[in-house]
Amino acid sequence: IGIQALSGAIDCGNKFIYICYDNEAYMNTGIQRSGLTPYGATTSTTPAPCFENRPKKDMMRIVAAQDIPYAATACTSYPLDYMEKVAKASHVNGPTYIHVLTPCPTGWGFPPDETIEIGRMAVESGMWQLKEFENGEFRTTYTPKRQRPVSEYFATQTRFRHLSPEEIAAIQKEIDAARD
Repeated sequence: IGIQALSGAIDCGNKFIYICYDNEAYMNTGIQRSGLTPYGATTSTTPAPCFENRPKKDMMRIVAAQDIPYAATACTSYPLDYMEKVAKASHVNGPTYIHVLTPCPTGWGFPPDETIEIGRMAVESGMWQLKEFENGEFRTTYTPKRQRPVSEYFATQTRFRHLSPEEIAAIQKEIDAARD
């Protein structure tokens, strides 16, 4: 739940792979907001109209700031990409970090049989980007053929149903700027 142990471990420089499974809230204790809850999402501690009003922490930039040799993002809906990144991390002589988006049907408010599609929509909408940090540089590892509007992604989940068209447009603008 804290990153102090991760930060200290990275500082030691030992070889390990740290995998962060991110469901974007504290799901095991009642769907409470966390530093990884995305802007606009409701949780049990940030219900509408008082939804999460801060941006999600960028863990890739946080670990990159510690000069980690390798870091990556992945999503459970893209298993081959995920496996390739774990394999790559296993060959790094030093600490590595992989941040994995793991959609949560209960906390996000969608049917369990849509889990794979929700993860794909997160990537295709730009709400989650697949990338790597290596040799001091960030690079995108997957660019969707079709960029879905974030409104399509939000429409699949109850945690975003309270957002106005103007709020969704503002989030879309942020995502578009991050892609450029």
